[in-house]
Amino acid sequence: MGNLINFIAIIIGSLVGFFVGHKFKEEMKNIVMDCTGLFIIIVGIKSTINSNRDIIVLIYLIIGSVIGQIIDIDLKLKKLGLFLEKKFSSLIKSSEDKESEKSFAKGFSTATILFCTGAMAIVGSIDSGLTGNDTTLNIKAVLDGTISIIMTSLYGIGVMFSAISVFIYQGFFYLFASYLKPYLTGNTISDINFLGGIMVMAIGINLLLKKEIKIANMLPALFIPIVMEVFL
Repeated sequence: MGNLINFIAIIIGSLVGFFVGHKFKEEMKNIVMDCTGLFIIIVGIKSTINSNRDIIVLIYLIIGSVIGQIIDIDLKLKKLGLFLEKKFSSLIKSSEDKESEKSFAKGFSTATILFCTGAMAIVGSIDSGLTGNDTTLNIKAVLDGTISIIMTSLYGIGVMFSAISVFIYQGFFYLFASYLKPYLTGNTISDINFLGGIMVMAIGINLLLKKEIKIANMLPALFIPIVMEVFL
């Protein structure tokens, strides 16, 4: 349901942006983003206060972040974004209506990259699959819907079709987590939820304070409790 709400939010936001997005002032967009950032931080904190395994989770977070930093997932995701953007650009070279196609491709590729490569998509989908808690995906839906308004006013209706990419991408992680759930203990699921809360809080800090915490490099930490459960 959280993934479906996210899908619908992008479509609605894109339609609003297409028809009236140009009328929204920059100050209005900023206050909405600030409110969302504050709310994300609170949700992240709430996900971390019910666990009594603080030190273990900290160790998981550090180990996972070190692995992510060595691999540099954040940089690889940025390179993937540039690669996809170039691929979309190459598809429009032979088009008769180049400007229209370029705008559509730009909107679709930019929105897909933005909505899929963020940590919230993975954290939210895994949390939904493991615990049935759609809070993170619902917040992401509000955020994506708001951003869709802005992006559609800039790039056009191509942004709306990114909803399909998001639905498939997040659906994969949801199914992955749902499949693993019967094999995991309550402590492991709690640890993953704790780690997800920390990353969600970091997303809010980035959004609100314009920081550059490389949350993508923390993502391997989500899988360390699973590895510990399976192999130890």
